[in-house]
Amino acid sequence: MPKRSVWRRLAALLALFGVMSLASTAEAGVISEGKKVGTVLGIEMKVRHFTLGNGLRVYVLEDHSTPMFAMHIAYHVGSRDEKAGRTGFAHLFEHMMFKGSENVPEGGHFRNIQGAGGTVNAFTTADVTQYHQTVPSHYLDMVLWLESDRLQSLAVTEENFDNQRDAVKEEKAMRYDNQPYLLPLQEFFAAAWSGTGYGHMTIGSEADLTAASTADVQLFFDSYYVPNNAVMAIVGDVDYEEVKRKVDQYFGGLAKGPERTPRPSIDHAVDEPFSRVVEDRLARQPLYLLGWKTVSRRSPDYQAVRLMMNAMLRGDSSRLTRLLKDDKRMVVASIPTDSMGGGIDAGMSAGAFVPVPGTTFGAIQDVVRTEVSKVKKRGISGKELQKAQNQITVDVVSSLSTNNGRAREIAGGALFFDDPTYALTELKKYRQVSTRDITRVANKYLTDNWLTLEIVPER
Repeated sequence: MPKRSVWRRLAALLALFGVMSLASTAEAGVISEGKKVGTVLGIEMKVRHFTLGNGLRVYVLEDHSTPMFAMHIAYHVGSRDEKAGRTGFAHLFEHMMFKGSENVPEGGHFRNIQGAGGTVNAFTTADVTQYHQTVPSHYLDMVLWLESDRLQSLAVTEENFDNQRDAVKEEKAMRYDNQPYLLPLQEFFAAAWSGTGYGHMTIGSEADLTAASTADVQLFFDSYYVPNNAVMAIVGDVDYEEVKRKVDQYFGGLAKGPERTPRPSIDHAVDEPFSRVVEDRLARQPLYLLGWKTVSRRSPDYQAVRLMMNAMLRGDSSRLTRLLKDDKRMVVASIPTDSMGGGIDAGMSAGAFVPVPGTTFGAIQDVVRTEVSKVKKRGISGKELQKAQNQITVDVVSSLSTNNGRAREIAGGALFFDDPTYALTELKKYRQVSTRDITRVANKYLTDNWLTLEIVPER
């Protein structure tokens, strides 16, 4: 870390306790604000929001039932934004952001949050990198200062880059290379979207990370880790006016970054089946995946497609699970995988099956084909649809039951749909789907252009 004067260290310490700010408030200020209210099934979300002059969008939901709050800050960058030959940078920064900054030493972010009795973590997808923490409500200054300090002065050094590059390689070895099925699955999903931003694994390529320079990493940070590429959501025991004042205090002086170019649209058209057979040295029994490229999260058919797949695969009483597992005893497990592969702008719907020994891939596919044909002709029953809708309702209610869950949903809704209450907006859409909609999307998307993967034990 670079050496700083005694005054700078003292200033940082004072800022940590809310006495003063390291950022000037003169450059930005609040330029707009408003309110969005979402209501469904008696669930209400009243979200107030404001935008700073540098483009940072902030969403606040007050809830004084417990003396805690959660904060999510989502940067609109994921693995789909990476250039060929430089994959893995989005996930790398999930690590790098905890390696210290101008005024916070390595590991200091964790120590401060956990020392206050809070929790902290982050995640990376193809579309977003998101950091979150939950702390007692009187630590608002500390959390805002920690986030603003690393945004303006992250320590992108050769030492930190080398250290985190090795950490990512180790994570890949632990999470994918040394786990059955996961690596072949991720590689299959990436291959299915080859030629798009979703055409590689989020964790990236070891060769790309090895070849990258510190200058490459710094350029990525300067391009995407800027206020106008971020959304902040704060939920819990906070006061909106205080949050507005303090966010401006800590973030208002940060410079606006370059405007990002729009992400290209993704073509879901499939001209022919896409199939692979892969040997897995760690697998002890086969895993079969059957599915289709269907719709993105932005499609008006997304909710109907997901409900259709839930009716067929989610839970022991779902159509295909009951048929394959209980009636025909051909599989020991079936798993819907509609959330795997692709992202916000690219979607696939599939099921993974663990077969009973001796059951072939072809036999399972024949059963699935026959059942899909029935759904195309006769649809599903009202009872099946209601059950699938109830499953989604439970998912949403569970997610919104905590400050952290609501902050996560607000940040995602605001970032991708310009709607901080999108969790409730979408729940309404699910509840408006009819059995006729299910029949329509089954005929439109469940074509003969299958996506199929056979993972078999290494011979």
